[in-house]
Amino acid sequence: MEFKGSRTEKNLEAAFSGESKARNKYTYYASKAKKEGYEQIAAIFEETANNEKEHAKLWFKLLHDGS
Repeated sequence: MEFKGSRTEKNLEAAFSGESKARNKYTYYASKAKKEGYEQIAAIFEETANNEKEHAKLWFKLLHDGS
C-alpha cells in the first residue's frame, strides 16, 4: 500500500496540525497567565505545551522519516 496520499498520511497530517495548534494555544495561555501573575498556572500551561510539542514530533517523524 502506498503511504503518499493515503488516508493514514492525511490522518497523521491532521494529528500533527492539531498538536501544533494546541501547543501554540497553551503557550499563549501560559504567557497570559504569567503576565497576570499566575505563575503556577503558567507553569502548568507551559508543561502542557511541551507535551503537545512532543506529540507533534512523533507525528512529524512518522510523516517524514517513517520511523
